[in-house]
Amino acid sequence: MNIIEDIIQTNKDIIFKSFKLAVKNWKIFLVGFAYSILSVIMWSVAANAWILAGIIMALFQSAVISNYLYLIEKIINYGSFNFEDFKSGFKVYLWKVYGVIIVFWFVRYGASLFLRSLFYINFGGISLWTIIQIVAFILLNSLPETIYQKYYERFETISYSFNFIKENWIEWFIPNGLILVVAYLVHVAVSKLLFLITFNTNVFVTSILNLVVYSVIYQLILSYAMIYRGELFNILSTSTRRKRMFMRNMYK
Repeated sequence: MNIIEDIIQTNKDIIFKSFKLAVKNWKIFLVGFAYSILSVIMWSVAANAWILAGIIMALFQSAVISNYLYLIEKIINYGSFNFEDFKSGFKVYLWKVYGVIIVFWFVRYGASLFLRSLFYINFGGISLWTIIQIVAFILLNSLPETIYQKYYERFETISYSFNFIKENWIEWFIPNGLILVVAYLVHVAVSKLLFLITFNTNVFVTSILNLVVYSVIYQLILSYAMIYRGELFNILSTSTRRKRMFMRNMYK
């Protein structure tokens, strides 16, 4: 019962705080379009870079992740972000993110080199490699928050994220699961609304409208989810269940 009470008490303030921050920073959906434009440019550059293409794209992906995490950090810590934050965000966590990506690349390369035959083993129609990826996604689910909230190097970042999930998996995955459910319900509602609006509309206009609406809605949902996760991670990573319960009782 203490676990459920702790989850409710921990999250009830975060829900509204994250919503206010997401609404205040609604313009964050614009960065998604900026990333898309930059992606087209970088793919064009990488296509003519031969052997350096992989490195260029890995660095670009790291820069984009760094930028987005930095903006989320600014929103959580200061309530908003500005254009200067957007410009500088590409390099703040660039090498940290790139280092983590390189670690994963070496693990995947080594595994495929020595265990490739095992990856094709199926369990109920799902390959072993897919299962491994799902397990890794679960065990390292808090990696984005660890990158921008904790000052660790790449190996320590991965290790901390794993230990965080091990210690807080109930408190972490229940709220995250509810966010996924809400996101799905929003997706269904938006899909039905768009269908009614565009039922007799030109195919081209319908496609453009769907692209724009879905892009904006999904980015706003993602922003809210990342702000929420950041707030939740900050609380869970700096306290224990017992400490949180003690502090609540003390201020009653």
